[in-house]
Amino acid sequence: MPATGATMSDLVLSHPREPEECPEKRCPGRPPVLEGGERRELILNAACQVLDDHGYHNASMDKLAHLSGMSKKTIYQMFASKEDLFRTLISERLFDIKYMAVQCPPDIAPEAELVHILVTIATRVLAPDRMCLVRAIVGEIRDSAEIRRIMHSIELCGNCNQIEDWLLRQQAAGTLPIDDAEDLGTGLFNMTVGKLILGELFHSRDLVAPDEIEANIRRWVRIFLAGLSAIEPVRS
Repeated sequence: MPATGATMSDLVLSHPREPEECPEKRCPGRPPVLEGGERRELILNAACQVLDDHGYHNASMDKLAHLSGMSKKTIYQMFASKEDLFRTLISERLFDIKYMAVQCPPDIAPEAELVHILVTIATRVLAPDRMCLVRAIVGEIRDSAEIRRIMHSIELCGNCNQIEDWLLRQQAAGTLPIDDAEDLGTGLFNMTVGKLILGELFHSRDLVAPDEIEANIRRWVRIFLAGLSAIEPVRS
């Protein structure tokens, strides 16, 4: 998976008097010092690749140090343990979609707003680097107690997300008979984004173009809203 941010090769300075020099050749002297955020990203990128290549049990700090180009001392300065490192990786690069802000156009109709939220989530979750991490976790979750503990701890840290927030706003406005925003939000996610994830996860479908993703999500949103509208409000 390609690293984000500046890498060591990006930051090496070329010698101004030798323009014909092969770009792979490093100039003499020590390489520039990376910022803390850049080092952190390189370590997380390496952790994702090591997890995919070797599994959690064999994801040693030596492998992480070698792949990231960092010393084990540097890694331990940023992450207290291997489990802490992988908890950070999973939390920041997988579960962050639960809490990410989705910017919608002003004065957008509720149905179009919901479609926009789901399309934004789908576009982000189906990115190749994220799906690589999902596949690695799926391959480890049965045999690794540490990965199960990480997933469980992240799940318990909060459930607020953009889909539930939309449902709660419709509930407060009285536009839809919503009795359980969390359950309905999970169902709507599975109807739309969830099935796209399964198709990508098991390579059971061809790549879907962005306009096809939006059309499919719009279809299921209309089915979902029509079903909700047909439910009579529960009277207390």
